[in-house]
Amino acid sequence: MPRSRATSRQQETAEAAPANADFPKYSIAVASDLSGVPQQQLRRMEESGLVSPARTEGKTRRYSDNDLVSIAAVSDLSDEGVNKQGISVILQLRAELAALRVEVADLRARLERAERQRE
Repeated sequence: MPRSRATSRQQETAEAAPANADFPKYSIAVASDLSGVPQQQLRRMEESGLVSPARTEGKTRRYSDNDLVSIAAVSDLSDEGVNKQGISVILQLRAELAALRVEVADLRARLERAERQRE
């Protein structure tokens, strides 16, 4: 499966199931099929610390929908020529940005409630 189709599927999956997007449910073979990224490359991503799949008691990797989104991001950045350290920084900044967006939305909602109470 071409990665562009897999990437859009991953984004749709992550958007459709945010409540359980962290649940580890895919084996490395399935994650490879869904992402279009070879299994060996998934192992290298893990070794580099760019992706951290969960492990079963038997040490089998299990990937979540969020892991698939991360895999697509890592793969896309790598294809653009970004090195591992750069990818790590970009992923960290994206996570921080997402957290700040949640915080801003929360603060805006609190401000709106406070303004309504004053009226």
